[in-house]
Amino acid sequence: MASFEKRTNPQGETSYRVKVRLKGHPTESATFERLTDAKRWGTQTEAAIREGRYFRAPEGKRHTLADAIARYRREFLPRLKDAKNRGRLLDWWEANAGALMLADLTPAKITEFLDRLKVEPIPSRATKTKPEPRYRTPATVNRYKTALSPVFTACTMGWGWLESNPAVRVKSGQESRGRVRFLSNEERAALLQACNEATDTPELKVIVLLAITTGARRGEIIGLRWRDVDMTRKSITLHDTKNGETRAVPLVGVALDAMREWGKVRPLAADTLVFPGRSARTKDKPLIFETQWQSALKRAGIEGFRFHDLRHTAASYLAMNGAGLREIADILGHKTLAMVQRYSHLTQDHKIATVERMAAAMFGTNP
Repeated sequence: MASFEKRTNPQGETSYRVKVRLKGHPTESATFERLTDAKRWGTQTEAAIREGRYFRAPEGKRHTLADAIARYRREFLPRLKDAKNRGRLLDWWEANAGALMLADLTPAKITEFLDRLKVEPIPSRATKTKPEPRYRTPATVNRYKTALSPVFTACTMGWGWLESNPAVRVKSGQESRGRVRFLSNEERAALLQACNEATDTPELKVIVLLAITTGARRGEIIGLRWRDVDMTRKSITLHDTKNGETRAVPLVGVALDAMREWGKVRPLAADTLVFPGRSARTKDKPLIFETQWQSALKRAGIEGFRFHDLRHTAASYLAMNGAGLREIADILGHKTLAMVQRYSHLTQDHKIATVERMAAAMFGTNP
């Protein structure tokens, strides 16, 4: 018997998926843009199976990777939080492997393309000078594989174009543990003083204080609206998070004081951005402050430091002041402890104190 399922993608485009199920035979399925075509295929396929003249055609030989990526862009990509970056990575696959049939993209072939990525210089936008070539790190190469794998999953689970996902059988490259660059006490004082001198962007200091004390990401901070700030309960709620889950973080000390002062000079309407653009054209968009941030770093004499390192600074300070890895993960919004293992060496004093308290309880010694 043939069954039909109507589907509508985020762009409002409609398609019809037909499945033919007959006892003793594997389920056959196909997708069509018109219902009449779906019904015709269902009737013909059912008759062919009953008469023993139906032979399953390998869909992987009919569709190229470019076909799969194009369909994935229509049906799945618009719903993803990282759609822009994911699309950029898929652009590379489309340009370099798009002409290949899906059936020809074996694990070995995918590995071949990933090896090419490792030795391929990153394109430079410089026109007047010729900089030293830069190459992708193992972590970046892994992101290319991660972007491609869901396309194969869709081919396998939803469209019937492949029997299995070849990308899951490709080994990821060994990644480093990640850098841990955080501000020393002297650097922190110098940076905050440099922010005080950013008279054209007084909110820069407020943003930096939020990043240091909450561990929030740049996007989470500049996406804040006043309705997300509860100064009475001393907390802020982050909605636009990397993992898509809402989380609340404490708003205390100098950061709370700075937010109260900033609230006196900015409109407090619930839907208003806490840090909006400065011009009439950008007042409804988050503030862009990269130039002012770089100027502050230069005035403070701080080198080799990125805004994201303020998040590392928050985590490092938490670790050095007795927070456990689970607490750090909860504040930073990590679902597992793997991402905060890099701070484990900084919790050593906390571990010693914990063991000393245990020894005191067991043997009566003084901690």
